[in-house]
Amino acid sequence: MKLTVQQGKKDKIHILIDGEYKTTVDSLYFGTCGYRNGQELDDEELDAFLSAINVRRAFNKAANLLSYRDHSEREIRTKLRTAGFDDEAISAAVRRLFELRMLSDERFAEMYANELQRRKKFSTRRILQELSLKGIDRETAQNAVEALDIESNKCIIELLETKFRGKFSDDKGKQRTMATLLRMGYSYSDIRAAMSEVGCSVDEDI
Repeated sequence: MKLTVQQGKKDKIHILIDGEYKTTVDSLYFGTCGYRNGQELDDEELDAFLSAINVRRAFNKAANLLSYRDHSEREIRTKLRTAGFDDEAISAAVRRLFELRMLSDERFAEMYANELQRRKKFSTRRILQELSLKGIDRETAQNAVEALDIESNKCIIELLETKFRGKFSDDKGKQRTMATLLRMGYSYSDIRAAMSEVGCSVDEDI
């Protein structure tokens, strides 16, 4: 079987086998992969070449995703699988990303935990839940949260004095405020204590 190539748009190289299009790869990879235009390939060589290209394409896809923001390993694997890559190509691409430190669950956990606390004011418990949903292991998540040094009482009071200011003047408002804070991961006892500190009494049945 004869390997030939055609120049595509920008840095794209189209791979043809016996004149039939097979796949596309970037010119940098083709220039360093060891294969050449016009080369004859047997079945084993062709399978190895196409497999290597698939890994390269998975790597490029993941690198592009990571250029926008950090992702967890689970996120990258899920997005590559959704894009149609097989498990072998995904695992090989992920290994390379870790080797190059382009992918790091520790770095992602720190970034995401900080964002959830800074922008959404989530509690420690809620942040741990969100990190778990992203595929972050318990120890890594715990380390990221501990680095934030979150004080629940202080956070709740800040929310009551800003986001919820003027929204808990009656029982209905208190119920809505408490329900929202509970969803943010704060405990019932911490919420009641913080509301008491800002001069808001809460009946036991609320």
